Amino acid sequence: VNNQRALRLEPNTNNAPNVIGGYAGNFVSNTVIGATIAGGGAGNYFGGAFTNRVLGDFGTVGGGANNTASGSYPTVGGGWANTASGGAATVGGGWANTASGIGATVGGGEYNTASGYRATVGGGWDNTASNSYATVGGGWGNTASGFDATVGGGEQNTASGEYATVPGGRLNTATNYAFAAGRRAKANHTGAFVWADSTDADIASTNANSMTFRVSGGVRIFSNSGATAGVFLAPGAGSWTGISDRNAKDDFQPVNPTEVLEKVANLPVTTWRYKTQDPSIRHIGPTAQDFKAAFGVGESDTGIATVDADGVALAAIQGLNRKLEARSQEAEGRIRQLEAALKQRDAENAALRARLERIEALLASPAGPADGPTP
Repeated sequence: VNNQRALRLEPNTNNAPNVIGGYAGNFVSNTVIGATIAGGGAGNYFGGAFTNRVLGDFGTVGGGANNTASGSYPTVGGGWANTASGGAATVGGGWANTASGIGATVGGGEYNTASGYRATVGGGWDNTASNSYATVGGGWGNTASGFDATVGGGEQNTASGEYATVPGGRLNTATNYAFAAGRRAKANHTGAFVWADSTDADIASTNANSMTFRVSGGVRIFSNSGATAGVFLAPGAGSWTGISDRNAKDDFQPVNPTEVLEKVANLPVTTWRYKTQDPSIRHIGPTAQDFKAAFGVGESDTGIATVDADGVALAAIQGLNRKLEARSQEAEGRIRQLEAALKQRDAENAALRARLERIEALLASPAGPADGPTP
């Protein structure tokens, strides 16, 4: 083409000729068989010459410029300055990407590296999948360095442990079997799950196989499709609030607080520990079986719903209040009786004092008692 070589077929002793198209400077190593350069390359592009090269058997460069397929069975689809140097490695396109691991794949993007065995970088910029079966879907500055680790995308995320997962977000890290998502979530312990909101501060796991959420806007959990039953944790709150709307309830029946109080008084309450916890950790309360037998509420006899425990406590308080009121009224009646008796006794004492005073007056008179009977 224009007196420049544009396509050549180079035979070899293995009857697997190399096909070289495009820029005349494109080349296949003389020891390579079954190679293909479909085109691309340039002899004078902004003052420079850029060739496509196949240095490995059965390698392929589809086009673009300055691309290299150097491992066995490597493929570079196109783009610029891409390298597939691992056995059966693939770079689909993009700019300055490298697939150096065996079976590694870089789909595209810029400055991405898949150096692990069968590692994958889908695209994005400056991403690295450096361990076996590691995957970075895209984004920027992400690293999947653990065995079978995954970073879906986002920015500057790291899945450094085996089977670690960061689906996206920014500045998240996950270790072995851990999950981190959001902004600056740090799943630093094996099996930890850390979810962070948009707050620009680290939130980290504290122990293995744990779950940590930072949700400064609150949490809502619904247990029905209509979102009318469930619980929520208000922003800044320290306890769950159960949905208790009257309009969400039905079949109201009265409770006898005195009977509830009697049942509470007879309910076995002990200290105990969970078999799954350390022996030093103890709790206090009834068993679910005793609670269910006493009050007949709740979903099962293996758990106590906090709404039922609170309701029993409130009813028992009402029952106790009624008892106290009855005793108070009884005491007030007795007090009134005592007060009446005291008033009567005071009146009698006053009459006696008056009589004594008259006698004392008569006895003290100079004339002595008047004629007549002695008073």
